[in-house]
Amino acid sequence: RNCCSSAMSAPTVYLHYEDSVPEYTMKLTLGDAALPVQAALDRFAQAYAISTGATLAANALQLRDDCGTVFGGIALLPCGFPTGTDFFVSSDDVPSFGGGTTRTSDASVAPTATHVTAKEGSAIAASQAKMGEHSYYYSVGKAGDPARPPVPMPERKAVTKLEAQLPEATISTFSFMDDETVVKLHIPLAGAASLPAGSIQCDFRDRSFDLRIQTDTRLLRLHVPITHEEIEPALCALKPRQGKLIVVLAKRDASKHWYELRKTKGVCDTEYAKIIPDAGEATTCTV
Repeated sequence: RNCCSSAMSAPTVYLHYEDSVPEYTMKLTLGDAALPVQAALDRFAQAYAISTGATLAANALQLRDDCGTVFGGIALLPCGFPTGTDFFVSSDDVPSFGGGTTRTSDASVAPTATHVTAKEGSAIAASQAKMGEHSYYYSVGKAGDPARPPVPMPERKAVTKLEAQLPEATISTFSFMDDETVVKLHIPLAGAASLPAGSIQCDFRDRSFDLRIQTDTRLLRLHVPITHEEIEPALCALKPRQGKLIVVLAKRDASKHWYELRKTKGVCDTEYAKIIPDAGEATTCTV
């Protein structure tokens, strides 16, 4: 989402369902009055049925934030969160289709269509439509019954030292978005949240970053020596999810909009020649 609306615009949140196929994302614009969570889930269930042809029982849906906190049905959106916040819809039941049959989230069953919500004509909308199952919010951590304790993540173990150096491969598939004060990269990476501790490392500098991901068979790398604008290295972050890795770049100047990740425009200008690739002291983030 390219958030360029004025301060007077109605707040907007995004509701994502990713527990099973078909996955779906709904953009929800709130009015002047706060909206109860259950009313938002009712709207989501109706939109889901219209857009996917599958049915989710609204009274069985739950709403969580990115940290797994569950919101009660009488809680009022946006629940103190800023506009543009992502919430996640979960249900113990899989979607039902015509005739009462169900489809599971088995990897062998693929959705017939990709449903995304992004500003028309934006780069992220084009990327989502092209990438299919690697859509913008693919496979963020699954939610369960709030009455049960959360399922523990697999224990992380130290990275095993390999005598031979792993072959290096460039990360070429990712989606990119300008989200007001930060820029987010979503990199499809199966099992990212289950990689051993220390497998993911990134050096952030004033206007560059160098991401390295070590798997059992190879070293994945994404190196951008000159980003579109300057960043704040100490505020950047890495967020592993079950099906992807999110790289958060904190803008040094939030008023500047990023139209691209790498600086390519004005390469023949005098000012561009003054930019030194990978300049500044590195702040290393490891997860």
